[in-house]
Amino acid sequence: MPNKPNRHTKPRHDAAYKSFFSRQSAVTDTLRLAARDLSRHLDFATLERLPASFVTERLGQRHADMLWKALTVEGSWLYLFVLLEFQSTVDRRMALRMMEYTVRILRGLDKDDLGPAGVFPPVLPVVIYNGERRWTAATDVRDLFAPVPDELLGYLPQHRYLLIEVQSIRASEQPSDNVLSLIASFEQARSLERFEEVLVEAADWLENATDRELAKLIKAWVALVLVQRLGREGIALNERLWEEEGTKMTTLIERARKWGKERDQQCLEKGIRRGRLEGERELVLRMTARRFGPEATDDLAPVLAGVSDSDRVAAIAARVFECETADELIEWARES
Repeated sequence: MPNKPNRHTKPRHDAAYKSFFSRQSAVTDTLRLAARDLSRHLDFATLERLPASFVTERLGQRHADMLWKALTVEGSWLYLFVLLEFQSTVDRRMALRMMEYTVRILRGLDKDDLGPAGVFPPVLPVVIYNGERRWTAATDVRDLFAPVPDELLGYLPQHRYLLIEVQSIRASEQPSDNVLSLIASFEQARSLERFEEVLVEAADWLENATDRELAKLIKAWVALVLVQRLGREGIALNERLWEEEGTKMTTLIERARKWGKERDQQCLEKGIRRGRLEGERELVLRMTARRFGPEATDDLAPVLAGVSDSDRVAAIAARVFECETADELIEWARES
């Protein structure tokens, strides 16, 4: 049985999701899946991300790469603001936050960004939520107000955001080549068997995706989720996946079906030969070298040597894929 994730190995997808939605193809697929009626009005060939400097000056560093714009088929601009939400507690005032962001975006536009007679372009606020709990907060700021007589309704602000709840997407009913559907399928896989099935379903897309950088990001993210779902046993399983990275994904899936039976025997043999913990440390160092280069292991090795808990080693293994630099990984391993 896979180990139950602890507070160290609980999936953290913030960095991965930000990488996904920095890709034009991912944003396009998201709108086509979650906002079908609206997407028919957009020319996705014109979709472009606004410079980070534009957003940081108006919204703060957190949202530096989450503002896009695209021309409508009618020839006017639509601004798309994407907010990624991972907190376990649903933000009851999210509608108010999104209205505030929209106002800041509009106030930050130059005259050249406005339409004829100085009219503002529309802004579509999107919240992509990946928490385990169902989203229960209002999606329209008007619903945050106390009940009022009908005569006052027209004086209340009205501003909606598009909610995309990853855990609620019926991935099996969606196009198999859609990135958002693919992400949802992996997120909803609760067993190793289902995870393997999703990998089989995703094999063609991963091999043939036009956006090769996005495919690379998703493959690395899949490895991260695999490690976190299986705990310390996932270290060895993930190591084998990376060893076979050069082969076709379909071949990897065929081999993955044998991993479950082989894993227990391998762990037993490694434990007898040199101690399980030592073997797990070595695997983490090999993963780190492959991700950041051999020199990254020089500083990490003494840190790992001082870790005596297998679950903690597994947590560091997961961070190999979350961290953007070797220094960030080593700092996290030392401090936590």
